[in-house]
Amino acid sequence: MRILSQIVLALALTAGSIYAYASDYKVGSVMAKHAWARVTIADRPAAGYMSVHNMGGDADRLVSASSPMAERVELHTHIMQDNIMKMRRVDAFDVPAGGTTELAPGGNHLMIFGLKHLPKPGDMIPLTVVFEKAGSVDMQLEVRKAGHKMKDDDHSGHSEDGDDTKHDSHSE
Repeated sequence: MRILSQIVLALALTAGSIYAYASDYKVGSVMAKHAWARVTIADRPAAGYMSVHNMGGDADRLVSASSPMAERVELHTHIMQDNIMKMRRVDAFDVPAGGTTELAPGGNHLMIFGLKHLPKPGDMIPLTVVFEKAGSVDMQLEVRKAGHKMKDDDHSGHSEDGDDTKHDSHSE
């Protein structure tokens, strides 16, 4: 009976460790971790987030992303200009040597336009991200429900042509 308990415990710990690393994606010296997406409502863009770690000695850049489940994916950032928060499309995110770049609500993020269907929390959105030096890696963004509505996560004002979206900085 004791051996059976130890086997069950070992299997449970193994399953837990597999789950813990299920969201880690590595290509070259770059690893993307904790990839997730927030979907608001139908016909609105979703936002994708992750932590990108560069374990190498040379800087790299995240230069593009795509998904078979979306019309297009763009790299976006927030900037404060004249006391107004603006969202802007960018060409790349720098990933410093030995450093980390966070894609997170209120900062750098992926905008996922034209989802073919509205995923529910717990669903996965397939995504390919491309790094300038490390190359491309396929991953899954876990769809999560918003705990509370955050103005900078509401991309309902985003236009399909990528124009700036202005937010009152006091409503953040």
